Amino acid sequence: MKRWKINKADEEVVKQILQRTDLPEICAHIMAARGISDIQELSDFFNEAELSDPFDILDMDKAVEAISSAAEEGQLICVYGDYDCDGVTATVILYNYLECMGANVMYYIPEREDGYGLNCKAVDMLADMGVKLIVTVDNGISAAKEAGYIYEKGMKLVVTDHHQPPEELPQAEALVNPHRADCGSEYKDLSGAGVALKLCAALDDGNYEAVMEQYADLAAMGTVADIVPLDGENRTIVSKGLMLMKNSENHGINYLMERCSITPEKLDSTSIAFGIAPRINAAGRMGSALTAAKALLEEGEDAEIYVDTLISLNDERRNVENRIVGDIKEYIADHPEELDQRVVILCGKGWHHGVIGIASSKILDIYGKPNIIISVDENGEARGSARSIKGFHIHKCLTYCADLLEKFGGHECAGGFSLKEEDIPEFCRRVQEYAKKTCPDMPQVTITADKLLRGREINLENARALKMLEPFGEGNECPVFAILGAAITAIHPLSQGKHTKLELEYDGVRFPTLLFSEATAEFPFKVGERLDLLVTMEVNVYGGRESISIKAVDRRLSGIRQEPYFAAKSSYEKLMLKEKLPDNYMAKVVPDRNDLVLLFRAVKAVGNVSSDVLFMRLGEKMNYCKMRLCIDVLCELEILEYDAVSSTVSLKDDSGKRELTDSKLFVKLRETVGQ
Repeated sequence: MKRWKINKADEEVVKQILQRTDLPEICAHIMAARGISDIQELSDFFNEAELSDPFDILDMDKAVEAISSAAEEGQLICVYGDYDCDGVTATVILYNYLECMGANVMYYIPEREDGYGLNCKAVDMLADMGVKLIVTVDNGISAAKEAGYIYEKGMKLVVTDHHQPPEELPQAEALVNPHRADCGSEYKDLSGAGVALKLCAALDDGNYEAVMEQYADLAAMGTVADIVPLDGENRTIVSKGLMLMKNSENHGINYLMERCSITPEKLDSTSIAFGIAPRINAAGRMGSALTAAKALLEEGEDAEIYVDTLISLNDERRNVENRIVGDIKEYIADHPEELDQRVVILCGKGWHHGVIGIASSKILDIYGKPNIIISVDENGEARGSARSIKGFHIHKCLTYCADLLEKFGGHECAGGFSLKEEDIPEFCRRVQEYAKKTCPDMPQVTITADKLLRGREINLENARALKMLEPFGEGNECPVFAILGAAITAIHPLSQGKHTKLELEYDGVRFPTLLFSEATAEFPFKVGERLDLLVTMEVNVYGGRESISIKAVDRRLSGIRQEPYFAAKSSYEKLMLKEKLPDNYMAKVVPDRNDLVLLFRAVKAVGNVSSDVLFMRLGEKMNYCKMRLCIDVLCELEILEYDAVSSTVSLKDDSGKRELTDSKLFVKLRETVGQ
């Protein structure tokens, strides 16, 4: 179960917004709930921000001077990129611009096994090719060692980047990064592609017009893919880019959209994030990022061949991802105690380095826990990828283990690292030590709703109004609404039962709600029951006709109190980790015979059921910690089965009579409370 947070707008603020703007009421509520109430803030949000002078970014003038000088002298310039979508699009933008201005230019993107950013092996190769100037995009700000080596080889360097700078900056002709402490530029949150776009504008004497017409589509793709905030100048870049992508002159983009079944009418930031970007990223994960760059640079059939390769690589990536997640689930089935740890750490031999980050995200989504996935190769070298939840800072956790790591990086919710295989056990111990010190009660995955929706507000007019808030993405998420106490009037299978459609009655209104990827056969609620839901509201267009589309983000039985659930869940996990709980609490959660009978009857009544749904059905009769202890006792007595992988409880086929004293756990628990 995920934690829900339902925002409530200040009605006085909403009233002021409605009086001073022509915003629809539902948009005014969302803006106020998100803390945007000042008229100037609203104006800045809805009116495309004018892109600031590219020369506002420190060293941009020096970058222009170095690149222009090299181009005029016919020196070979190398655009040095990165293998993710942001790095690829940034590479294509700058390379194509320099080629069009007549520069002697090439591009280079390292392979994933070479590691992120500049490396000395690549520097040697570029020097042998006669490169005189290296211009990085989406990397370079942390490459002090490699920068020094570039100058030793008689070359020069210009860095353009958007990652946080370290204390030691590299030697370079120019260091263009809005996050530099001494950079006075107003807007800081550009992607690597956004910085590359600004460099092209600077090379065009600060004029954005031609550059935006030519490259805003690519910059939008990089900006959305890199999950930077979609506000201010990023919002302007993405809005312009989406408009251009609907009628792009880039053959690769057009064919990518076609292969992803994205029509111009359906193109938005979400379709970039979940359709186009993963296919571009697949090149760097499973093959070579050069394939993605060529797909965006070539024309005609050549572009289509490269795009087809991207599609195939993404299919391969999915298969590898499924195998890794399958291996992880098999391990969890044999070691269910791993899910009681504050941070789930899982290791595997030969797991694909390019895919463990996606697998980590999937494990976070399934189990709602910070996790670290480590792949060990034949030489005993290990690489790890981590995903976390706001409230547990994974980069600080890795910093706590820094002496064990060869290299690491990241931020609060994601990180990557490498280490020796022999150091993995101590690394695991240290991670759990840090987690216990800093987060005795771990944070929970939280879904935020912008508004409690009333029945009268579920209409096509409001669904249309929400499009005013696009493009959606980091910092401007798609609005989510709460619906509390909706009655199920019908349940329908879709796509042979792979998805489910509910007919709901709520606040005097009847409407359908879609539950994607929730099999109808596994849907645990019945007609007549009432649900609380978090939903999105969109316009669906089919056959030229518009209709409202309500999609469930999460659902639970109505009236569940979530805070006692999370507190009791945390207590259960501490108990499994042999951490002492207060005596008075233990007295409340140690089960007796009546509790076990109640739990058994609840499972018997509903059959195979997830532990969360079982908790919902027990209501106020039993807290989560006591429920799990009951399950553990009855599993030990072979009356129930608990599947840790799916978190489901079921009756054993042969559940003959047992004596409670046959359960060592039950006896031990009763002894702890003196009974």
